[in-house]
Amino acid sequence: MKKTLISGAFVRSKLFWAIVAELLILLVGFILRPDFLSIQLRTLSDGTTVLFGTPVDIFNRASEITIIAMGMTLVIALGGTDISVGALVAVSGAIALKFLRWDVLVYTTPGDYTVQPYYLVILLPLLTCTLMGLFNGVLIGKLKLQPIIATLILMVGGRGIAQIVTNGKQFTTQYTPFKFIGNGSFLGLPLPILITLVVVLTVVLFVRRTSFGMFVESVGINPNASRVSGLRSDTIIIIVYVLTGLLSGISGLIYSSRISSNDSNNAGLGYEMDAILAVVIGGTSMTGGKFSLLGTVVGSLIIRTITTLVLYFGVVSEAIMAFKALIIAVVIVLQSEPVRNAIAKRRSKRIALGGEARA
Repeated sequence: MKKTLISGAFVRSKLFWAIVAELLILLVGFILRPDFLSIQLRTLSDGTTVLFGTPVDIFNRASEITIIAMGMTLVIALGGTDISVGALVAVSGAIALKFLRWDVLVYTTPGDYTVQPYYLVILLPLLTCTLMGLFNGVLIGKLKLQPIIATLILMVGGRGIAQIVTNGKQFTTQYTPFKFIGNGSFLGLPLPILITLVVVLTVVLFVRRTSFGMFVESVGINPNASRVSGLRSDTIIIIVYVLTGLLSGISGLIYSSRISSNDSNNAGLGYEMDAILAVVIGGTSMTGGKFSLLGTVVGSLIIRTITTLVLYFGVVSEAIMAFKALIIAVVIVLQSEPVRNAIAKRRSKRIALGGEARA
């Protein structure tokens, strides 16, 4: 009986229907083209073996959104939002490429070199994005600005900062260690997948193995009651936005490494919307409170699978947003409380009838 109740609760959960939606999208791809789910192990010219195939590509290209969405989950659990994450991706890439090339008028050839020490190429973008997250957190936690207004400042100004850093130029690089971040592999898996796994596990352990996750949910449900009970809600808010800034910086390094360039105009464009959608599809309520990090991972995979499916079958890229909207609408309807309750009731009736029949 206990097992039935647990499974019934899982069926009614938004996470279950997010998983179902992802499996259905993959099934559609498989029906239309059986090799859509094929995975191969290939040996490259340098002797390394790497997994290839559409499922691997989905996990690989979902990395940037998944990493950002880990922070966005906590932001939304607080009842807030962060629309500056895409701009922070651009800032991260701009700073990294600036330190790799420094001055394209002097170092005119994008060769396999770095002008400044490589540790600065990695650490300074992450530090800058972390400080930008701190800026957002202070505005929201201390000065009590509305999250959408506070983060709008860096959404607008972030790309300007990225342009200032690179003097409005687009730097490119062929520096092997930097290119390895977004294009390398380890143990047969693309490195971005492994980076994402490390980030997800770290955030899960930090949130679920400490009391921090409970604090976030408490502030999200009722910030006033949390403050009265002695919880420093402003500190919790600042920590969450700092973490989101750091994760945006990591995503920016992966993005700029993939294209071996900074692209301040297009880097991270639309990432804030994709991250918010991933969180919502994964079952976290926009009103704050309880959240699901695993659901967010599934949500980001759904978004990337939709994009991959559309591109895989030769649909023009301009139509991607329309397909995304259609499929996401279906997923959200499936996750809605009336639909979940109706399916759960039908399932309970079948179980009851089956029990009576056996009796």
